[in-house]
Amino acid sequence: MASWIDQAAKAGTSLAAQRSLNAQIPIVEHQGALDAENFEATVRKATAWAFAYHVQVLELDGKWRTRITPYFEGPDGSSIPPRVNEMPEAGIMVWSKLSELVLSSFGKARLHHLLFECKHGDVRNHAIQAVLNYRQASQEWTAWLDKEDALNVALRLARAVGRKDIAAQIMEEMLHLVNRALASENEVPGVSLRLLRPLASETSPPRSLDATIDAATQAYNSPFIRDELAALKLRRALTSQERDSVYSQRVKVWLDAAEIETGLRRAGYLKTALQRAQDSGQSELIERAAAALQKIRQEDLGLVSFTSSGAISREQFEEMMAPVTDSADWREALMQFAFAYGPAVGTFERTKKAAEDFAKVSIIDSMATTELYGSDGLPRFSPQTDADENEMRLARQEAFALQSTAPLLAHLLHKVAETHGVPSEADLTEFFSQGPLTPHELASSISRCLIRFWTGDPEGATFTIAPKIETLARNLVLSLNAGVYRLQRQEKPGQYPGLGSLLATLRDRGLSESWYRNILTICGNPAGGWNLRNELAHGFIDKSGSPGAAVLFQCVMYLWTLGPKEGDDATPETSESP
Repeated sequence: MASWIDQAAKAGTSLAAQRSLNAQIPIVEHQGALDAENFEATVRKATAWAFAYHVQVLELDGKWRTRITPYFEGPDGSSIPPRVNEMPEAGIMVWSKLSELVLSSFGKARLHHLLFECKHGDVRNHAIQAVLNYRQASQEWTAWLDKEDALNVALRLARAVGRKDIAAQIMEEMLHLVNRALASENEVPGVSLRLLRPLASETSPPRSLDATIDAATQAYNSPFIRDELAALKLRRALTSQERDSVYSQRVKVWLDAAEIETGLRRAGYLKTALQRAQDSGQSELIERAAAALQKIRQEDLGLVSFTSSGAISREQFEEMMAPVTDSADWREALMQFAFAYGPAVGTFERTKKAAEDFAKVSIIDSMATTELYGSDGLPRFSPQTDADENEMRLARQEAFALQSTAPLLAHLLHKVAETHGVPSEADLTEFFSQGPLTPHELASSISRCLIRFWTGDPEGATFTIAPKIETLARNLVLSLNAGVYRLQRQEKPGQYPGLGSLLATLRDRGLSESWYRNILTICGNPAGGWNLRNELAHGFIDKSGSPGAAVLFQCVMYLWTLGPKEGDDATPETSESP
């Protein structure tokens, strides 16, 4: 077994060495427990196990540590090989004997490292022997990553047993390897970063570390690498002046990178520049980065729009219009418009199922990061948590539904006037004044919005009806005696919370989940949807047609029917069908 290990070490790389050992002891022999009565099988299995572990150096809770893990861990707690702290004594004895027999630094480093982790025998000596042989292996391996791995493990073990003298030598060797990598014809930034990261965390690193980080910054053009190198310098900064200087460098990295890019890549770089500036807290940097990002316009992003259309028969269309055309008068027709087909985004149950089905089949969706951009071409939202991801999936499905239901609702609303005539403002005001939350002035305002729609001004109707949704939501919250008003705090004047907060309060008090999501996604869902109310309010939409107006009118009609249950000020009540 020892000769096989030494022969494998001559393969030049750790991967080739592992393959050499697998050729002598097939992977099939890794499975099962040690058989104490079969000496040869025990030796073969324990030998194979010793070199099948993954050895990693990771930063955990701000500290760099070495971790040895099996290459397979099952959900039932099983593993191949056994976890080091669960290794049977027979296996440890094989490792101990092999450590005396092998001659290669590859073999000695791994075996002494395992014996150190098992706390077998002279533990401190095992660590020192592992350190020395990892250092030697770093000289012998031909692959950059093998060299880097060996030195990183050696440094951690030297630190573990308090050998500061050896640790200092290893750190110098690590910097020497970084400089060799920087001088190489082939770019190997991964090697440089994997060596510089732990060095930057050392309390007493080599004096030339900062100069090496600067050299690496000059050597690599990628803004991602340069940004990470700057982050290492930030970790080492001792004074506020040094930190401010590094923050300025990080912002400049992304601004400079954006100058030579176009489209979404340019927008992404500028967004990162602003993020770095905000992290710094420096107003001058924030203003500079924000000004650069604000210059982005929708047409600069290079996005592609896809349109599609569908056709239905006249018979089908007339059947869809029937709830309105068959109504006795315009009052009944308006109620049919609002409720005949339910919320425009569909029911919550249907949306949830569609989102779950999409997540199962969309590989790209699970791998890629999604960034939502507003109508002004600036980034609005990127999910940060699993809850954000789920909300974005729901909003995406609801937006899909709106593509087909909004035109239908627009036709239905037009049909009200075509079939029953345009009611007078006085009649409409009287009708809307019957709502429990609608005083005469609000009813009159809603009436004028509808008349604009029916007399050929859907855009004017869209802009004027949108604020009424928040008005009705606020009136309903007040009718439920929910305390939501906020007094002045510092520079913020006293005010009611926004529409999203009002809707959340109503949902907590019993508002239908489907209609809650309908209003949220149409008006102001930060995770997607049409976001009409917010985009209109901030002036990002210059033109709006009948479909947008129709879905807003449906939201108004629904809220108009609500009110607290009689004798109960905690739950809204409505009839969701005419």
